[in-house]
Parts: sequence; structure tokens; C-alpha cells
Amino acid sequence: MRVLVIGANGQTGRRIVEHLRNGPHEPVAMVRNPDQVGPFEERGVATVVADLEEPLDSALKTSNAEALIFAAGSGGDAGPEKTLAVDRDGAIRSIAAMEAAGLRRFIMLSALGSDPRSENSSISHYLRAKGIADAHLCRSQLDYTILRPGRLTSDEGTGKVDVAPDPDSGGSISRDDVAAVMVACLDQESTVRTSFDLLTGSISIAEALGGIDRGAECPSSSP
Repeated sequence: MRVLVIGANGQTGRRIVEHLRNGPHEPVAMVRNPDQVGPFEERGVATVVADLEEPLDSALKTSNAEALIFAAGSGGDAGPEKTLAVDRDGAIRSIAAMEAAGLRRFIMLSALGSDPRSENSSISHYLRAKGIADAHLCRSQLDYTILRPGRLTSDEGTGKVDVAPDPDSGGSISRDDVAAVMVACLDQESTVRTSFDLLTGSISIAEALGGIDRGAECPSSSP
């Protein structure tokens, strides 16, 4: 499949593109700044320039993508306005563009603790934005997978994960392992229309994903 990677120039997004390049699927990197095109093209990766804060129908059509991985994020340190523009509204625009194009496979990078009603956290605005986007995706007719990783690190990937961790553990996982899981989900039927937490663990990615129950709980509440 051709896979449009939204947020391709981010730390996790670049790793997703590399995992796609090394597998059976073809990445298309969506970037906001034309100056970011060169490094991707040098590695033989197709690109499309588009602004996540604008409608994405044209970008999706231009990419000729058959699936979409949403890896964009403002990060917990961004202010509420930017967080809503990227993590909530940008994700919702992506979902709308997929539906309008008649495409179905959508992999969402969310966050551990995402909740439309999150309170009493220093990053509640971020968790609410992620939670609202997750809930919107769950209400769609898309074949979605939502990953909620813990704190992201730049450590080397281990290939070992936990998809059912203690929700209060506050653990972490490398960006490389998150990227590997997101790409693996494209070919794992058990992950369709599922949502799960993700931390570093002791089980191989293939085994962990194969053990996911189809229809695992997905946040569906609205703020």
C-alpha cells in the first residue's frame, strides 16, 4: 500500500517513514515546509506539501495513498491553541479527508491517558485534545487503530512491547518501537477498530499485536 504519513518530519514520523521504506509498503511523507522535501526525496520517498491546519482532501488525493498514519503532534509542552489546532483539529481533518476519499485504513498516534475530560494534569489540554480526536475516530466508519504510547524516548528500539500495561504505571517506550508497531498494524487484522496502550515490555511486537482482542475498548465519550 501507499501510506500517507502525516507528521513525517517529526521524531516519530521520520522513524515511521524508515520502517515503511524497509517493508512492503510505500511511504508518502506529508510535510508543511517545502524546505523539508529534499531529505525525503534524497532517500527516494515521495512527498506532499500540505498544512495540517487546512483541509487535507487535496493532499490525500495527490498522494494516491491507500492508508494513512497520523503521527503529528504538538507535544505536551505546546500551548492550548496550538495543541487544539494540531492534535484535535488536524486529526479530525485527516479523518474527514479519508472518509471523503472513500479510504478506510487509519493508524492514529495518540497518548497514554488521552481523555476528552482529562483534568488535574499539567498536560490536560493535550490529553483532552488527543482524547477528542480518538473519540471522533471511533465514531467514524474507518478501519482505525489507535495507539496510546507512554512517554516517548529516543532510545534504540528493543522490539519488545506491552500492549496492556498498568494504566497508572507512567512508563515509557522508544519512538523507534512506536514506529515499528504503527507500521506492523497495517498488516495485522486483529488491530482493526481497536485501541490500546503501549509501553516497553517483554513480548515481541508480532506476538503482542496478535494477542489483541478485536474490538478492544475505545474511548467514545465527548467533552
